[in-house]
Amino acid sequence: MKLTTTGIISALCWSARIASASTAHILTYNAQSQPQPRHAPHSRTLSPVPARLLLAQRAGVEDYHRADIARDEVIDAINEYGVRDRMFTEQRDGSRRALIVVEGAEGNELDSFRSAYTSVQVSPAPPAHASKALFIDLVKQSDPRPLAALSDDAVLAHIKHTNNVVVNGDMFYLADSLADARAMFEKLAKSNEWRITALISPQGKEEKFQWGTYEIPQRQMKPKRDRLPKEEPLAETHSFKPVQSFSAPVSSFANNTTPLRGILPACFTSQSACESATRNCTGHGQCSKKYHDADSLAPGGSTGLDCWSCQCKSTKSSDGKKTTVWAGPACQKKDVSVEFWLIALFTVALVSLIGFAIGNLISMGSEELPSVIGAGVSGPTARK
Repeated sequence: MKLTTTGIISALCWSARIASASTAHILTYNAQSQPQPRHAPHSRTLSPVPARLLLAQRAGVEDYHRADIARDEVIDAINEYGVRDRMFTEQRDGSRRALIVVEGAEGNELDSFRSAYTSVQVSPAPPAHASKALFIDLVKQSDPRPLAALSDDAVLAHIKHTNNVVVNGDMFYLADSLADARAMFEKLAKSNEWRITALISPQGKEEKFQWGTYEIPQRQMKPKRDRLPKEEPLAETHSFKPVQSFSAPVSSFANNTTPLRGILPACFTSQSACESATRNCTGHGQCSKKYHDADSLAPGGSTGLDCWSCQCKSTKSSDGKKTTVWAGPACQKKDVSVEFWLIALFTVALVSLIGFAIGNLISMGSEELPSVIGAGVSGPTARK
């Protein structure tokens, strides 16, 4: 009997240990400008796919995970634990986003960390290497232009070189230990300027459960990618052509007479971007700074954006007799308002004249003729 009891207790302990090892945890903290999620007496449990959508939404890259966004459990999780942006505003508030990932954490230190902040359980949890792969893909989705073509190791080296901050000012931090993750989490929370999300994944080699399928911003691969446990790392490609400098001479833009395609923006962030997109205002003006918006969030986390746009100028013909006025975002449209008003006024005058003539003819035709045409006129006298 004693042996049986000991065996049951050992089995229960191993079961509890396995269950604990197969559970990941997501911790969240919002700045004071954001509403905090409700603290429940028992942490909510999510499956890997809704948990991935929650991480993507809090990282600001949910557009790459649209395939699963309409699921009820995903919507409920985002409504309760996600970041809530203000409606009818193009700019977000001053708080930035931070994602912290750490693997192999358990014990009393983890319980103390979870009890201090809002936490969500992920069960069954994907393995640690899958969580690291998801972290790298979230970094690529947040800053796709320079990072999409890099390998996983190159992405980690890049964010480490930039102090874990990407171009839009958000932070992605891969912690070495739970103590390191907690120190960074509490440091950011004290500044009250960050929307913080921490993923604490268990340490193990279970390869059955994954985070699911999502899109990645990379031209060299398929539109969707399913992270497999034994996927080989991507080799860094060298087939891209060097990007030409934006400081091209003005004459090269002026000699290009092909029409501009698409709708051009009203503002550009720099003079070089304005000259490149508009071909130096198609040779009919020059790019100048229109205004400075101090409330906008510039790349790198700094505040303030410049608005550069084309300032169009009039041009004269070779003989100096004809002046052409240019307009449009790239000064590519001729101002034909004078010709328009001349044609419009001439058309209105011609229609009015024809209408007046027809009206006179109708009024003359409606008058009655006299009963005796020759009344009052005496005829010839008769001869006797």
